[in-house]
Amino acid sequence: MQRSVASILLLIASIAFGVSAGCWWLQRTVFTPDDSPSIAAAILNQSEIRLEIITVVSARTAGALGTTPDTLATFLDSEVLSKRAGAAELAPFIERAHLRAIGSNDDLVVIVPSELVNIVRNEMAFNAPSATIPVPVIGTLKTARTSTGWAMIISAGLGLLALIFGLILRPYRSELVQALAELLVATAGSLIIIGWAIPAFVIPAIDASSWTSLAPALAGRSFPVALVSAIILCVGSGALFIAAVNGSRRRQWNGPSMGGRRRSQRW
Repeated sequence: MQRSVASILLLIASIAFGVSAGCWWLQRTVFTPDDSPSIAAAILNQSEIRLEIITVVSARTAGALGTTPDTLATFLDSEVLSKRAGAAELAPFIERAHLRAIGSNDDLVVIVPSELVNIVRNEMAFNAPSATIPVPVIGTLKTARTSTGWAMIISAGLGLLALIFGLILRPYRSELVQALAELLVATAGSLIIIGWAIPAFVIPAIDASSWTSLAPALAGRSFPVALVSAIILCVGSGALFIAAVNGSRRRQWNGPSMGGRRRSQRW
């Protein structure tokens, strides 16, 4: 079917808004640190990250507790970091580590003795020195965070301009309905591709650092919501496409003999 200029502009607006929505979802799920226990649990579920924390904490506190690092490490792995309550205790620290890994904060990630007491479940940890976790600034995560932030803004601006110019050209109502359907399907695709596939597969393929795994962990945590939303959007898009096709057919049937009617079908 031949598209009018207005319809093409509305298509561009739909794709741009969809990309912006996907970038927003990625920013919200992967690049927005929080001290939520569920976020901490998702990150601690990554074995390399969990092992790195356990190794440093057990080495710094075992002496104060009168035990060996291996014994304390086993306890931390089985009874603390793998439990929901342990994730809640570590949530403030995980937030600081998350901020540093994505390049939002350059401060060293230090667990002070008062925090160690809660982690190791022993007040003798007050006598232990602070534990500094070697969390690096992950260049790949920092670049992804910055680039998707700008992409979200630029795509939204481009979509708004295309929408304004498309409406100025007074598209048919069926073209507006079709544009809305295209917006829904573009948003659905963007949620899955940008919001999940990129952090789950592309970022880890570029950088294999242990803390890079927080990206697929957090993307996977939010994937069920993204998937259900994408399915709902696709179903709605299909219904709107059918309505747009029916509206276009009615316009074609009425076009040859009813010029005034044809004009009234424009937005």
